[in-house]
Amino acid sequence: MRLRQIEVFYAIMSTGSLRRAAEVLHVSQPAASKVLRYAEQSLGFALFERTGGRLVPTREARIMLPHVNTIFEKISDLKRLTENLRYARDGHAISIGCVPSLGLSVVPRVIQRYHAAHPGNELTIDTLHGPEIVARILNHDLDLGIVFGTYEKQGLTASHIADVPLLLIDQDTLAGPVALEEINPARYIGLSENDPTARLLDMVWEEAGLSTVPVVRVRTHYMAAELVRLGGGCAIVDGLTALHHPGLPKPLPLKPPLGIACTVLFRADYALSHISRDILALLKEEIKKDLAGLPAL
Repeated sequence: MRLRQIEVFYAIMSTGSLRRAAEVLHVSQPAASKVLRYAEQSLGFALFERTGGRLVPTREARIMLPHVNTIFEKISDLKRLTENLRYARDGHAISIGCVPSLGLSVVPRVIQRYHAAHPGNELTIDTLHGPEIVARILNHDLDLGIVFGTYEKQGLTASHIADVPLLLIDQDTLAGPVALEEINPARYIGLSENDPTARLLDMVWEEAGLSTVPVVRVRTHYMAAELVRLGGGCAIVDGLTALHHPGLPKPLPLKPPLGIACTVLFRADYALSHISRDILALLKEEIKKDLAGLPAL
């Protein structure tokens, strides 16, 4: 099948009629019908049965559809790639993905500072979870990813930015440092098991011979902090979330101290653009300010 024939087939399967398929493709209905007829002739079997003026997909058409869906997903990926390459070819555009905790704290200040100094450059910022950031970098959808934790994956380069302390926030605990065994499991709000912080804490608990099953698990540090603010329990979050989330009790250090790496990710086969290097420098400055601004622990 030729690409145009696949497009007509896909449009009919998606819209349910030849007329609407022709409208989607911006061609006349007779032209779409002609392409469909040629497609069926080249395949040697019918794709649709004409019943009462309607086109009903045949068994063969339904078997083909998942494969055609894959083709159009790849075409969409290619379109996004060419758009990204077109916008970035002059070095004046960048797409960044960051985890929610950083998107609600340090990253907006970095972007504001950069944009104030370079108003003509195009910046696109997405707030995503770590695995989504990795996938989109490898798919050329993002230039930079800013995450917590480390990610080792072929084709990806990880650059350490800073170590951010993990802190306990708890309205019922007034002084620290706090040992993990002192945390009440019945009140503990944990992070998703796929979160790097959760994996670190689970490992530390296991090494200490402790077993803690959170009463609630959430996907973001921000949501854990908000539940604490509402009196829903206690949580261990990164220091940047503890610093910037309004209305929280004083964050308390852990005993022994624990921290999570803030890491920047980018494709291993790409040299960093001047925009990327400038943004990384600002990111280091802003995180350093925030860490210095944490209350005395």
